[in-house]
Amino acid sequence: MWVFFALLTSLTNAIYYLFNQESRLKPSLFMVYRGYFLAVAAAPLALFYFHIFPWQFYFIAFLQGLLISYSDYKYFQAFQKFGAENVTSITPLTVIITFFIWFIFQPSIIYEYLSTPLRSLLIMASIAVIVISVMKYRAQPIGLKCFRFMAPILFIIALIDASNKTIMQYADNHLLTATITRVALTGLIIGCINLFVGLKKDLNQKEILNLKNIKSGLFILLLALSMILLNFSMHYAKNPAYTSAIIYLSVVWIILINHIRSAMGYKTPYQKLQKRWIFALLIATVVLSVITG
Repeated sequence: MWVFFALLTSLTNAIYYLFNQESRLKPSLFMVYRGYFLAVAAAPLALFYFHIFPWQFYFIAFLQGLLISYSDYKYFQAFQKFGAENVTSITPLTVIITFFIWFIFQPSIIYEYLSTPLRSLLIMASIAVIVISVMKYRAQPIGLKCFRFMAPILFIIALIDASNKTIMQYADNHLLTATITRVALTGLIIGCINLFVGLKKDLNQKEILNLKNIKSGLFILLLALSMILLNFSMHYAKNPAYTSAIIYLSVVWIILINHIRSAMGYKTPYQKLQKRWIFALLIATVVLSVITG
């Protein structure tokens, strides 16, 4: 079950990334829309399927909103300092961090891995191959300064992934409602924080309410769908790192979509690729899915 939702998440992410790539929104405006669009999209559904959850659910959602706002802000800083390709080449390391962080959140799972050592080794090997493949498929050198800057951000992202699964433990058998409510709450917090920061830096009210800008940002609604699918996958997966790993199939989806667009006459990136790493990514994904699915 978790594999199905992870695959859908990877496809949704790929489409979202491609739209984001074509977007002309400036970063500060994008970050405001990123929060409020999620809240506006999810809030009506959250109210329709209204349910009161334990206080821990709302506390984790609040913390997630803060952590996502901070990590996204640092991401943009990293893009400006080191370039998007360098940063995105390091990001897959969050999968490995998430895998081990989950032992802290759920210590009992350690005994499950120890009781089936061969299976556990295959799982860890598959995850390692997926991470290395995504880091290597464009043969992008990774700078030490960039790695040092990104290290704490990777840890925060891993915490967010682990908390995605943790928050669903307080869903009271209302998985869809909990997921939608979580998206609405975190979106509202992210939007408020980025609005405050953006208005202090380079945003004004006219830009935010400009109809053309709003239309340009509608692709962000794909992120709401992605977050819902992500939560469903992580809920059913034994370890949230499994979902995080499979999601990197978005690389393959992007390549396929770009090849189709290229055949239609559009200029697309990702022309120079290390195909052996794409092949390794696909093999490792299949192995992980079969072993853990």
